Amino acid sequence: MNYSRLSITNIPDLAPVYSGARGRTMSSRHQAYAWRALKEAGVTTIIDLREKDYTDRLPSLCQEYGMQYFHYPVDTSAETIAHMVELFPLFCERIDAGDFYIACAMGLHRTDIALCIYWLFHGADKGLTPPRIHGYSQKDGHRIDKIMRVLNAMYQAFTDRNGTEPLEPSLFKERKNVITEQTREGELPLKSWTDY
Repeated sequence: MNYSRLSITNIPDLAPVYSGARGRTMSSRHQAYAWRALKEAGVTTIIDLREKDYTDRLPSLCQEYGMQYFHYPVDTSAETIAHMVELFPLFCERIDAGDFYIACAMGLHRTDIALCIYWLFHGADKGLTPPRIHGYSQKDGHRIDKIMRVLNAMYQAFTDRNGTEPLEPSLFKERKNVITEQTREGELPLKSWTDY
């Protein structure tokens, strides 16, 4: 993906992440100008993290521009957590494939949560660097309680579903501590997972 092509679009909260990009939802009419740039940059998949969309605008735009649409709703309700666990392998496939654009309504909080889920339960095993936190940054006065609630709920849901823990409790705690550290670092260079 050609991130430099995206960087000149003024998409709010745009940032590179793994082999894709994150930012504000592309369903808004205010973002219509940027769809051509997404296509030209090589984006092949739009990952929508919003809980509900009462229109089919985003899937229709994806179809119009020849991109895949993948809905991975992120929320704290038990029903949504169960759905997140069910869709998790497909979610990881989309991130691993690269050339994606991942977004929630404002491109911040749900996106942080989704990327932390991806890294903690999948990406860390591949040696990937933890994601940079944009919405839950402590330097901006935000707390990460919601990220931790979702991670804990996902861990329990994976355990209930599979009859075994998705990873050792000590490793789970260690990785959560890494995420906590990322929220403190703000604009400092990220450490790799092996540096912790």
